[in-house]
Amino acid sequence: MFGSLFNKKDKGWQPPEVLGLTIGRGISFDPIALRLLPADSLIERPDTTLMITAQGHCDLGEQSHMHRFYPDDDRFLIQFQGGDGKNDERVDEIMLWYFYDVQYPTGDTEWNRVKSAIRQTSFSLPGKDRDYRFERAWFDTSTAPEDPMTYWEEVCDDREGRGRRKIFQTAMLFARPLQDGRDEMLLVNMEEPENAERSVAFMLGFPLERHNFSV
Repeated sequence: MFGSLFNKKDKGWQPPEVLGLTIGRGISFDPIALRLLPADSLIERPDTTLMITAQGHCDLGEQSHMHRFYPDDDRFLIQFQGGDGKNDERVDEIMLWYFYDVQYPTGDTEWNRVKSAIRQTSFSLPGKDRDYRFERAWFDTSTAPEDPMTYWEEVCDDREGRGRRKIFQTAMLFARPLQDGRDEMLLVNMEEPENAERSVAFMLGFPLERHNFSV
């Protein structure tokens, strides 16, 4: 679909390896690290190995880059944040995200309602038995509504850059404390793909250390 937009002379961004991880490789998690998630976490535990089938990149500006790895299990997303993944392999943060819910707004009214809700200092995530309250983690010193972060993500389906597509992201990060004192993170990600249906992803995440996984 997107092949006609890119010629052989200008392939654009191609998926790099970051800490050895890229499309076509598996990431295995330390099962002990996964069992350490407290009982009140809403995150579902993944299998110990996920195979990466697509990879995304976001240039956040100010020399900050984000790399996303999409596995064969579409409930999860692995995210590295740090260097450019080419010459600079510095990784400042590693997150495992679990897709708690994905919604498809039927029109602008519903879309704008979500965009207004994520500007507030707290966000209520509906659960089976009750709602879960998360406090805003970005702009956490502000008591006023704040505009969410916006950025483009470029995604490829293989290491040659095929299946290339761009997604405009509008996002806000929230957090709630768990029983063990750690925070469970909630990323509300409003996605507007080029030539595709827009959606809102509610992703729950927790940080990983390098020793928690292998490639």
